[in-house]
Amino acid sequence: MTYPRLALRGLATIRHVRFRLLHALSTSTLLFVPAMLFALSDQPASWIFPFTLSAAYSMMIVLLAKRLSLYSLAGLPVMQWLGQACIGKDWLMLPVLAGMLLIMATVSRRGLHKGMQFWVFSLLLANMMPASTLPAGKHALLAFCGAAYGLLLGRYGLADWHRVLPGAARDDVRRYAWHLLLCGCLAWLAGGRWHLPHTWWLPVLVVGIIDPSPQRMLWLVKERVYGTLLGGVLAALLAWWQPPPAIHMLIMCLVLTTALMLMQRSFRGFIAGLTLLVLSVMPVAQVQHGVVERVADTLLVGVLLGSLAWWLEMGVKQQLLQNRAG
Repeated sequence: MTYPRLALRGLATIRHVRFRLLHALSTSTLLFVPAMLFALSDQPASWIFPFTLSAAYSMMIVLLAKRLSLYSLAGLPVMQWLGQACIGKDWLMLPVLAGMLLIMATVSRRGLHKGMQFWVFSLLLANMMPASTLPAGKHALLAFCGAAYGLLLGRYGLADWHRVLPGAARDDVRRYAWHLLLCGCLAWLAGGRWHLPHTWWLPVLVVGIIDPSPQRMLWLVKERVYGTLLGGVLAALLAWWQPPPAIHMLIMCLVLTTALMLMQRSFRGFIAGLTLLVLSVMPVAQVQHGVVERVADTLLVGVLLGSLAWWLEMGVKQQLLQNRAG
């Protein structure tokens, strides 16, 4: 390759990276702006959660399953409403959760399961977190506005991040449905019975790691464990530093920017950034216990689901060897 062509390629790469960095930084800042405005205008803190949660999940749905993004404008608020309506009603929540997990497995045929998982996350968080003090109508309105805001951020701020995931084979979908239904419901029941401070982390981890492909599930387990360990260490250091609120907000924006930049190149780096964000919004006195609980949940789920994925992978390899021998 001649020097002028090499120089042009280098300049194009620098321009592309700068373009992505500016978009990631501006989108990360805009994602936190409504929460800052709610806090500065003396609005109740309960306004922040439904709006910010829906905005973040809607943005991720655009990145991973764009075809599902418009449906999420109604889906995310409905999931939060259903989760809150089922608080203390395990007999109702269990079939609702099972139905959503089956829908998630079904849409994996079209490669939409990684977007649908955020619907399930909304359902689980709304059901397992303390009940909201907002009226149901105002809560649904804030969730809808957050979903619309996240849709705009994902479509126009992160257009270069959009991905189209491949659909799963029919046999993989059937196996995925069984594993998702059994492990997801058991994790929800176990999380509710253990009475941990953050009971929703366990089922969210299980739903996020299980995949139609055993090979990819092994990879997700490894990346989740490494990323969670790194994010937990960084969160402990941030809690030890205790920066002023303005510096803390700036650090959160930079962490989300870094996570978005690493999303397609290093999944463990992306998970480390998300773990740091989740733990950094907790009160300083709770960060130590939060780090221990988050890491323990990840290791427990990683060992169990990693063993399942390894067993499935060995079965697939043995079946291939038998087919070749036949």
